[in-house]
Amino acid sequence: MRTTAPVWSDAPPGDLPHLTVDGRDTGLPLWVASNRRERNKGLLGTDGIEGALWIPRCNWVHCFGMRYTIDVVYVRRSGTVVAVGPLAPGRIGPPHLRAGAVVEMEAGMAERLGIRRGSVLADSAR
Repeated sequence: MRTTAPVWSDAPPGDLPHLTVDGRDTGLPLWVASNRRERNKGLLGTDGIEGALWIPRCNWVHCFGMRYTIDVVYVRRSGTVVAVGPLAPGRIGPPHLRAGAVVEMEAGMAERLGIRRGSVLADSAR
């Protein structure tokens, strides 16, 4: 069976807020890593993600133990994107000191959603 949600979450994707890009609801379910254990675990143990993971209080990530490439979007606390790019398994992403959070999603998803430097990300519950 393919695991496509963070292993630490039992929330069904239909119950989650959606990722918004520049005020536009993408329909993409958005998990939030709200404590240290969830932030440390991230997407480890998954085979993909059918949505996105928002990791607050984070300005760099690694893909040690990951099985697939992800897009990493670095955002300020305001949600403004400061950097975006892919990160392959076994790699360490560069720290971005201006970032207050990281949003992880399947590789290629950021481009499909039109996410670029200067875009503003939020969740649909805000």
